[in-house]
Amino acid sequence: MVGSGIFFTSGFLLKETGNLWIVLLAWGLGGFLALSGSITYAYAARLLPYAGGDYVYLKIAYNPALAFMSGWSSLLTNFSACISVLALAFGKYVILLFPSIPNWSTGTYQMLGVNWEISTATVIGILPILFFSLLNYFGIKSAVRVQNVFALIKIIGLVLFICIGFAIGNTNWSFLWNEPFPDIFSLSFFSKLLIGIVPVSFSYLGWNMITYIAEEVQSPEKNLIRSAVTACFMVTGLYVTLNLLFFVSAPSSSLAGKDGIGAIAFQNLFGTHLSLLTTGFIAWVILGSLSAIIIGGSRVYFAMARDGAFIESFARVHEKYRSPYIAIFFQATIAILFLGIKEIETLLYMITCSILILSSLTAATPFRFQKLGYESDYKIPFFPWPIVFYISANLAVMVVLFYEKPANALWGLAITLSALPVYYGIKHQKKVLQAKRELVS
Repeated sequence: MVGSGIFFTSGFLLKETGNLWIVLLAWGLGGFLALSGSITYAYAARLLPYAGGDYVYLKIAYNPALAFMSGWSSLLTNFSACISVLALAFGKYVILLFPSIPNWSTGTYQMLGVNWEISTATVIGILPILFFSLLNYFGIKSAVRVQNVFALIKIIGLVLFICIGFAIGNTNWSFLWNEPFPDIFSLSFFSKLLIGIVPVSFSYLGWNMITYIAEEVQSPEKNLIRSAVTACFMVTGLYVTLNLLFFVSAPSSSLAGKDGIGAIAFQNLFGTHLSLLTTGFIAWVILGSLSAIIIGGSRVYFAMARDGAFIESFARVHEKYRSPYIAIFFQATIAILFLGIKEIETLLYMITCSILILSSLTAATPFRFQKLGYESDYKIPFFPWPIVFYISANLAVMVVLFYEKPANALWGLAITLSALPVYYGIKHQKKVLQAKRELVS
């Protein structure tokens, strides 16, 4: 759940909200949303403890078409576009790390409300996508070993940077205290807070991972809640603390809108002589997150194809390495195509729009399951308020997103809805093939 978005999303938040306090509140609210979502998802996870997550829940609660929409969105946005975001961020941090690298671009081209550009960061971003996809091609064991190394160094490094930063870093608390506190009763405050939730939501991706192992959890009615609450509070605390460290390192004007807010903050805290170490660590954390998403994403499409709900070739497994190689490299291809989008924040808004739509449908599944007569031994605390809060907050964020960023939101919506013609096209093709087989037999 601890991702790398914290090192580049806060710069976008600060540009959009214009206030340090709103950014901190957005990170806190994002953690509360993650908590509400995780204890809500646990109901479906305990009832249907099978591989596939949202795909399985939506298929049983609603219909196969909505389930396919979830998997399709995972292919195009939830996973592939997330990989692109991280790869592009990695490319930009590498340029910060090695300023002697020629920083060129083709220039910006606008198409359908989105800016497209090929640059040095784009080319650099292709490299980790190909590397980790190849690593997955050679089997899950080697990929997981590498991922464990990334995760261990990431956690140790984050804790060390926070402790050392506050203890001996070049902090200036006046940067925070001199920031005017917003009028929390104004419409402008709520609008800025909700639009701030969009990039924050990206950084909290992974809050639903505990629900995927519900079948293996003893006393789920206690332990699922305990795990979800503990994880969400710890990660929220870590994110808010890191942001505090960023905000006491430099004036907000030098951080707003910056892709490399983490590198700027650490350079101000520890000096330029350690910038190679701190920027390199951030690039390492980004690579670790990218590796994890590549591992998880390709397996979703593989599971769908094996279930007969997607292109059959995606279910093929390599004879020697036992990896879903077609799913892995197709995901890599889509992610590389998304690298052509110029701004990281554009990708963030597209991803979040799709995720908000589908996660709201999944969050509502307990109502559907109860109506269909399914009973789970897991009880949602304070039912139904966590569900109501989670869905209401998602809807509010979507309304603001469509108002503030209509082109990006429409792209996310269009990608999500494009699943339907693909689904019915595959379904029709299967009927035609089945009819031909019956004629031959």
